[in-house]
Amino acid sequence: MTETSRPISRFAPLPPVALLLLGLALPMASAMLPASPGDEAAPDRSAEAAEPHRSPVALALSADGTRLLTANQTANSVSLVDPKAGMVLDEIPTGEKPCAVALSADGRRGAVAHWFGYDLAILAVGDEGLQVVSRVAVGPEPRGVAMTPDGSTAYVTVGVANEVVRVDLDRAEITGRVAVGREPRGLALSPDGDRLLVGNNRSAEMTIVRTADLTVERTIPIRGGANFRQVAIDPTGEFGYVANMENRGLATTDRNIDLGWVLGQRLTRVPLASAEDDYATQSLDPQGQAVGDVHGLALSPDGRFIAIAAGGTHEVLLLRTDRGRLPWRTGGARDLIHFSLLGGDGRFRRVPVGGRPTELAFSPDGTTLYAANYFENAVQVIDAEAGTLVGAIDLGGPQELSLARRGEMLFHDATRSFNQWYSCNTCHSEGHLNGEQWDTMNDGWHHFSNISSIESKKDVPTLRGVTRTGPWTWHGWQSSLEDAMVESFTKSMQGKPPTNEEVQAVIAFLETLERPRNPFVGPDGSISEAAERGRVVFSSPKAACDTCHSGPEFTDGEIHLVGLEDRRDVYKGYNPPTLVGVYDHDPYLHDGRARTLRDVLTGDHAPDLVTGLGELTEQELSDLIEYLKTL
Repeated sequence: MTETSRPISRFAPLPPVALLLLGLALPMASAMLPASPGDEAAPDRSAEAAEPHRSPVALALSADGTRLLTANQTANSVSLVDPKAGMVLDEIPTGEKPCAVALSADGRRGAVAHWFGYDLAILAVGDEGLQVVSRVAVGPEPRGVAMTPDGSTAYVTVGVANEVVRVDLDRAEITGRVAVGREPRGLALSPDGDRLLVGNNRSAEMTIVRTADLTVERTIPIRGGANFRQVAIDPTGEFGYVANMENRGLATTDRNIDLGWVLGQRLTRVPLASAEDDYATQSLDPQGQAVGDVHGLALSPDGRFIAIAAGGTHEVLLLRTDRGRLPWRTGGARDLIHFSLLGGDGRFRRVPVGGRPTELAFSPDGTTLYAANYFENAVQVIDAEAGTLVGAIDLGGPQELSLARRGEMLFHDATRSFNQWYSCNTCHSEGHLNGEQWDTMNDGWHHFSNISSIESKKDVPTLRGVTRTGPWTWHGWQSSLEDAMVESFTKSMQGKPPTNEEVQAVIAFLETLERPRNPFVGPDGSISEAAERGRVVFSSPKAACDTCHSGPEFTDGEIHLVGLEDRRDVYKGYNPPTLVGVYDHDPYLHDGRARTLRDVLTGDHAPDLVTGLGELTEQELSDLIEYLKTL
């Protein structure tokens, strides 16, 4: 055993958790907050710097179930766990924001993708230790990794490049690339190794890739789909699965929320073995007690169980396939869970686990489920047969929570919304955006209708840098971030008002949000010649972009009439959004009408329509786009 080993009982005492089933609510993150700002001083964040939260977001299990890896996002490390002994064997730093891990069948080779590091680290896994043996630069913002059982090859989704890369792990080099949909994240390899299933988060589609020649076999759009995370393929290779949100599109009234008409959580099944593009769904939300922020997904090796992690409602869902047919539906999802699954026959169970469960993995015999739990800093152990949480393997972390960590918990807590349908993170995924448009009734349109209209939907803006980019909302009518926070909890989420302490906690968390390094800027800050020419165009009288997009955040904090207004707008004009990181802010404009930067500059927000000084030439347009991508 190494010095970093921490023996933890498989049946270690669990944190106090109230039952979520049968109307008993889980404790909200706010329970950890004092009732008023003066009740308790915020813990010193220096303690977290000395002993960071591990915040595991992903895990991988060896074929024999004896070794498990976790990607610890806020510690920039990977832990090696003996799950049967309930023990952490080793932990090593691997890179910036690890987000996905894979393990060979024999448990001797691992791989970890780094979201902010832009690389794949290849790991040697010993009996009790880990070692980084090589690295491969794979491109901007890799989000998922899958490995062949023999450990020779890895496939990595590269989120900003919209592609999957194939990596020879023996030679530590890329051997192929294939373009897929917008922002690919989770991926899974079929049992025969012939196909990859890729979940494309921002384009809401599943891509099936042939591994023999690394070509796209077909792409299946998922209507209204969003927030795709971990994907899985059943043991037969017949179907692939993803747990996702469906954007239903109506305004955030309590009635619409309650009926599942704003959004819903789904289990989506796509055919792999046939050439059909019809997909099927299971709606997961009971009326009055919805499921929040589905994330992880795993199938037991015998196919009896489908497990889904729901971080927003602090639970793991278990669907059982051997106790009767599951009510799959094609041609569109139900608004609410099928009534037959609520009959108590064991086909649908909710296992409260607390914290924020993310990725899942089944033991080889299919009876034990492991869950990476971000806020618990632990790998949790669930008895799938009994549907109960039976243990937790502590990965380490500070005992006290900083104000920002408590704010992060509130940000991810769907129980703070009406009937626990969604959290802040549902739309502002990881503090960024999810590419969707919503009618949150914060722009005055609800005076005309409490249902919705296409004109009232607004694009989800990034929250990176949000504390420096006031005023807030697309129309810029909100001059206080604190008031905007209260508005979000009470109107957008239709929940109870936050306390002053809770507001400050969430703002403290927002201040911690970082931007990944810009892939269009060199390590020394250099940009391309085309981008340098675009810098001149940006400030030219003809384009005059810097009239509104100025300052360090490329927004002037003023309200401007730019020709995008509607005669029915309650608030006139728009607050220019920040352009920092704009290469990854798509879709664009207040209602998401522009899918690309070129669409912005040639459509309803073309410079000529704003300045009236003539159209940009094709060269000027191309150069301006290249410059914008460097901001």
